[in-house]
Amino acid sequence: MKRTIQCILLIILPLLLSGQTLVPNVTIESERIESSYLSEINELQNSIDQYIRTESFSNNDYNFEIPYRISIFVRSIDESGAEKVYTCEAFFTNDFDQRYYDSQWKFDYSSGVSLYRSAGLFNPLTDLIDYYGYLIVATELDAIELMGGNTIYEKARQIIQKSQTSRWSQGWRSRSADFERLTGNYRLRKARYLLSESFWAIEENGKKQALEKLKESLSLISQIVNIHNKDKFTNDFIEAHYKDAEYFVSTLKDTSFMPLYREIAPQHHIYFNEIIRKHY
Repeated sequence: MKRTIQCILLIILPLLLSGQTLVPNVTIESERIESSYLSEINELQNSIDQYIRTESFSNNDYNFEIPYRISIFVRSIDESGAEKVYTCEAFFTNDFDQRYYDSQWKFDYSSGVSLYRSAGLFNPLTDLIDYYGYLIVATELDAIELMGGNTIYEKARQIIQKSQTSRWSQGWRSRSADFERLTGNYRLRKARYLLSESFWAIEENGKKQALEKLKESLSLISQIVNIHNKDKFTNDFIEAHYKDAEYFVSTLKDTSFMPLYREIAPQHHIYFNEIIRKHY
């Protein structure tokens, strides 16, 4: 419930906050790496954190803060001449309903090198940070305005295009496929926005409208599940939002939408039963 209320405030009061940004939380684990590299790895962690705080990831249409957690696992560091190549796995998340796992991240880095955003040549370190940052921001914007993330998604698409002619193109074919699945899932994108509209309607005492928007959102999710029940992005959304059911039951004093929750998240039937017992 706490996370739900935080999300409502995040969506309803965007213009009251100081400025849109990704708020970084960067960690790097390097258990397999020689201790002589630890100082450089700590420097890299701080540099990534500072890079995210410095660069813009928005179109400045809305002002709000979004958590951007990056968990990096360094698997190897290979030196060849003056080049030092890191091979990593990483998780990128907004600490809520967006989770991206990347198993093929390779980039070159050396102590003392400044991180910067390159408008021309592909940068395997900062462009991947930008890519997932744009996905997170764009998806958040989809929750505020119908298809509101299009402009930011286009920035992510441009990074994909830049990667194609780079010697660092490994992994970008699968990233591109995921990108198309995410941006092309119009049912999920609309459902995300309708869920926000339902919250807004409750705040404005429009409970009838809230119920309509909620049912429409859940119906779209149900359609996706029936077509492709293993869609990662839809399942992430469901896992993050199924507990919203209790908020809606308690606020709307209605259970007519519960069959839709049970349909999209049958694995949580015990939780849904508890909600009904608690409020009825």
